[in-house]
Amino acid sequence: MQSLMPTTPDALSTALEEITVIDRECDVLELKLKELNKRRSYLEGVAIEEFSLTRQDGVRVAGRSWRIASDHLMSVPKDRRDAVLAAAEAAGITDTVIGVQVATLKSWLKGNAEDRGMDASVPFSEGTPFEGLVGECVVKRLRHLTVG
Repeated sequence: MQSLMPTTPDALSTALEEITVIDRECDVLELKLKELNKRRSYLEGVAIEEFSLTRQDGVRVAGRSWRIASDHLMSVPKDRRDAVLAAAEAAGITDTVIGVQVATLKSWLKGNAEDRGMDASVPFSEGTPFEGLVGECVVKRLRHLTVG
């Protein structure tokens, strides 16, 4: 088995120089990625606005089927955890939400909202004992499927 450790000072210098070159390349690529993500985010906002203005459900462009979806972001502020646990008890889900686990609570609220036929663009907690207790934000996201 070949050792990964350099066996000579020249090998060490060579390895460290190459690592330095790679680190510099990574820095350049990270900057480029940051710029691309910023540009993509801007264009995503433009596309979402155009979808809203044209009232289209979806389109096929550039080999992809595009649509708008709603992502729900949720948090439970520390000062409201006791109230959230009390709301869980009122909702009859204390066996599911023993501690305040946001992912579990979000999953329950999502299922509850779907059962009530709620639109995905409104907060899941609306009309439940958790309304006003959890921080909730609905974010519009651009989604696509590659079509062949």
